[in-house]
Amino acid sequence: MFRKDRLAQRAPATEALADYVVGAQVGTPTLDRARLAVLDTLAVTLGGSTEPVTMRLLATLEPTHQASSVPLLWSDHTFNRFDAALVTGTASHVLDYDDVSMLSICHPSAPVLSALLSVRDWSGLSGRVLLEAFVIGTEVLIRLGQTMGFRHYQLGFHATATLGAVGAAAACARLMGLDQLRTRHALAIAASMSSGLQVNFGSMVKSLHVGLAASSGVRAVQFAAGGVEGAPEVFSGNGFVRAFSGDQSTEWPDDVRLGEPFVIDDPGFEQKRYPCCYMLHRMIEASLQLRREHGIALEQVADVLVDMPSGGTKPLVHPRPQSGLNALFSGPYAVLASLADGRVDLKSFTDAEVRRSALQQRFSDVILRERALTEPAEAIGDAPVTVTVRLRDGKAFTRTITVSPGSAHDPLTPGQLRAKWIDCLRRACPSADDDDIGALFESGWRLSDMVDAGEWTRAIRAVVTQSPLTCEARR
Repeated sequence: MFRKDRLAQRAPATEALADYVVGAQVGTPTLDRARLAVLDTLAVTLGGSTEPVTMRLLATLEPTHQASSVPLLWSDHTFNRFDAALVTGTASHVLDYDDVSMLSICHPSAPVLSALLSVRDWSGLSGRVLLEAFVIGTEVLIRLGQTMGFRHYQLGFHATATLGAVGAAAACARLMGLDQLRTRHALAIAASMSSGLQVNFGSMVKSLHVGLAASSGVRAVQFAAGGVEGAPEVFSGNGFVRAFSGDQSTEWPDDVRLGEPFVIDDPGFEQKRYPCCYMLHRMIEASLQLRREHGIALEQVADVLVDMPSGGTKPLVHPRPQSGLNALFSGPYAVLASLADGRVDLKSFTDAEVRRSALQQRFSDVILRERALTEPAEAIGDAPVTVTVRLRDGKAFTRTITVSPGSAHDPLTPGQLRAKWIDCLRRACPSADDDDIGALFESGWRLSDMVDAGEWTRAIRAVVTQSPLTCEARR
């Protein structure tokens, strides 16, 4: 049983984390929230399975038929577990549609679930066991990020990647039943496999970061299970926290408590309503509301000013995007697409949509401006965003969004989550029947009660691979 006071008593951080991974208990309400996160992440993973980076990466790998090989969700081929995690993790993040935790400015579910899907086949595993591992892995990931604060992100690290390797290792160690000592070694190994730079945002490498993190977590657990040993303490002192916070922190803070409450319970994960960088969501919501309420057409617009919190523009590295991947991190594109189309969805981020001349000619008319620092840097996820649209006739309209779409204060409804599931799976296999896709969602809603979760993943694979043409295109 994990003693919740271990970190508070300044027990070595790595030892206390290993104790937690092995012994933490997860209640049913928490598992129910985890089920929603798993459904959401599986949907966007399947949606990303046909993206160019996923297919190009897959083409570099060799299928295997060893006893330990695992199948992908969207293919009949099996791969070694490291390669399966690499491809699945990349697919999970390429649409930038996966959930967010602003406590650590990261995407918690994608690296953890991708690793759990790959460390072993789900046949014979209960849904409860899987969800417990998922909760524990995401908890370790996010709380570790909290120990370093916003400084980690300011330094230019992609927190999903750096934290994801450790969170994935924690989840897999729990699922595979490693004891405390080998779990500690797995965490130590994963800590030295952490990497990822924000400079790669808007390129294929950003989603590859998640694949690398998931694969590293799986590797760390297998290495530790095989007897590879790490240092006794890798997180505090002169370790992970100090290195990745730029020497701002060295120890685990007293106020960061594992599972008290679980982050997935409070404040919860933020599930994306729009398939792009989360820092774009409030400006999209404001722009869409202004268009609806005032009947604004893009041709009427002279210019747009977007007021953002300090640091809010940091990930928005493509002011003049030339591809769908670029546009995922472009404030001007998000605003212009919202005003031009009255919607922002998966179709908005194709190369053809981004390259429309009517939008390409207008990027300089959208200005993103950061406010002077009036709130703590850590509050970036809760700070308001204001969009002011000035028309050619001199009229101006303003809308401020204080609540992020998809957050606990404006969550996806079950119906919206189901619609997102269907949209993503139809993208994975356009010929699949909507009733079949919907039935898979209804089955997943009962994941926590499943005796054999492998039956569900096999059913998903059967639906997604039913079109020979689609299946062959992926290969």
